Amino acid sequence: MTARYVLTSACIQSGTMALTVSLRQHLLGRERVRFVDEDGEAYEVEVDWKGGVVRGLLPYYQKRRLSVNETVWLHFRGEEVELRATPRALPRTEGREPRPERREAPPEAPEARPEKRRVRVTPYPKEVLFPHEPQRALEPPGVTEDLRRLGFLLEGGPPWVYRAPLGRRQVVLALLRLGEGEPSQLKAFRQQGAYTAFLAPESQKGAVPEGVGFLSPEAVNRLVRLKARFPVSPVDVEDLLRQGRVDLEAVEALEDRLVAELSERGAFAALLFLLAKKPLGEVFLLADLEAEALEEGLIPEVVRQGVELLCQPPFLVLKRLSPGEFLLRQEVEEALADLQAFAEGLKGRLSRVRGGA
Repeated sequence: MTARYVLTSACIQSGTMALTVSLRQHLLGRERVRFVDEDGEAYEVEVDWKGGVVRGLLPYYQKRRLSVNETVWLHFRGEEVELRATPRALPRTEGREPRPERREAPPEAPEARPEKRRVRVTPYPKEVLFPHEPQRALEPPGVTEDLRRLGFLLEGGPPWVYRAPLGRRQVVLALLRLGEGEPSQLKAFRQQGAYTAFLAPESQKGAVPEGVGFLSPEAVNRLVRLKARFPVSPVDVEDLLRQGRVDLEAVEALEDRLVAELSERGAFAALLFLLAKKPLGEVFLLADLEAEALEEGLIPEVVRQGVELLCQPPFLVLKRLSPGEFLLRQEVEEALADLQAFAEGLKGRLSRVRGGA
C-alpha cells in the first residue's frame, strides 16, 4: 500500500506528520514505528494519538532538505514504513554522461539530420531558492489548522487575522511571521483592540523585537494536545496573549493551573466520600474531620474550604452549631440528588428563556 503526503510548515518545523487516514489504519494500536528512507537509514518514530501526529522525522527532513508543499511517498512494508521524497528536477552540471560521438550527415542528404530536441528543466521552487521573498507571505502560516482547533478562524492576511467568537465579544489575533514584516504593520490592529504577535519557532524567540508579542508553532501545537485532556478555550489563549507571549513555558504554566483546578475537584469529591461514611444527624468537630482527612491524603486547608462550601446553598449538607462544630443535616447521596434536580430545573428554565428571547 502506498500513500502520498504533502508537507506543511508545521511538519517541517516540528519534524512531524499528521496521522492521515492511511497512517491511522496502518499504525493502529502502535506507539512506536520504524520508518526507513531511500538510503536504508532507519528512524524510530513515536505515534502521538492524542496529538494526531507521528514524531521524530526532523532528521529525515533535514537530510533531504525538504520544504513546504513537497511530497513524500509512504510505502507500507509490513511493520515498516518506507519514505521516498519526490526528487527535485535540477539542471545536471556534474556527473554528466559523455555525449555519443557525433556523426555528420553526408553532404548530399542534409534532410537526414535528426531534429534538435528541446529539453525542459524544472528549477527549484522559488520558496527554496529565495526563502525570504515576498511570495512566501501569500501562504497562510502552518499554525492555521492548530489555531482553528482552538477556536480561531482565519480571515485573511498578511498580517494574518484570526477571530474567535465568544458570544457578545470576540478575540482577534493579528500575526506576522518573523522576517515577514515590521512591527509598525501591527500597530493599527492593536489600536482596534486586537492582540498582535510575531510567529517564530521557539529557537528564534530572542530575535523578536522588544515589546512585541510572540507566538510559537510549538506552543500552539502543545495547546491543541492539551485540549484533548483539559477544557482549553479561546479565553485561555487570550490570557496568554494578554501576557504578551504564547511559548512553551507559558503553556506549561497553564497546564499546571488546569491540573491544580482538577485536583481541587478531586479533593472535594474525596471529602464528600469521607462525609458519606458518617450517619445522618452526627455532630463532629472540624479538628477530628481534618485528622480523618489526613489519612486520605487531604490537607486541612482543603477540608476547611470544603466544609464552608457544604454549609452554604445550594448544598446545605452541613450546619454549623458552634465554631469548629458541625452537624450532618443531610446524607451526601440525597444532597447530590437534590443538587442534580436543581441543576436540571435551572437548565430547563434557561432553555425556555433563551428560546423566548
